[in-house]
Amino acid sequence: MEYYTREEGRTLYRERRGLILGVFQGLATWSGLPVGLLRIVGIVLLFSVGFVPVTIAYLLAAVMLPSR
Repeated sequence: MEYYTREEGRTLYRERRGLILGVFQGLATWSGLPVGLLRIVGIVLLFSVGFVPVTIAYLLAAVMLPSR
């Protein structure tokens, strides 16, 4: 697992080197949390909340976040 240091005042971006649209990679870079942990939380949310709401939220984040 990779850990990232969070710098104050950083902007949330979508990372181009991420797996699927780079949303979780960008969140990991921004928050300083490991990307694997964020992906596991996303999968848990996918099964607990539902496929459609989580997919819509993920796609909206991918469209709204600027790419880096």
